[in-house]
Amino acid sequence: MAFSASTAQRIDVNGVDALHGQIRELVPTHHSALLAEIRRLGEMLTAPAAHCAGAITEAEFLAHQIKGAGGSLGFADVNDAATRVDDHLKTLMAHGRDAAAAQMERVRGLFEDLRRTAEATTPESSSLWNTKPSRFSARFG
Repeated sequence: MAFSASTAQRIDVNGVDALHGQIRELVPTHHSALLAEIRRLGEMLTAPAAHCAGAITEAEFLAHQIKGAGGSLGFADVNDAATRVDDHLKTLMAHGRDAAAAQMERVRGLFEDLRRTAEATTPESSSLWNTKPSRFSARFG
């Protein structure tokens, strides 16, 4: 989106600083929620009926949400790991039947990569956390 010179002049640098402060307030809460959703996915993938087609569909839906949340929150490594889980679950869904034990072991291995990656993150490791307000004002100023 292009801004005219008059629009750029109206953008308040203090507003950019306030926005950055709000982001820093929100990231820890959403980071905790992301970790909770990843734990929930792990529970789903280790449940006795995890290999069933319906359970795979539910797990894929959650993996897809985790993928999006990881990217939106600025955790690129979490996004990448969740993408691998999501893609594999989509492949299993395409078969339209229950998954074999070896297929579920592959999903669980990919999930373990996701879990380890996510557990290594902190709110401060988010790219949103580390974005400098001057980058916003330079873009619009």
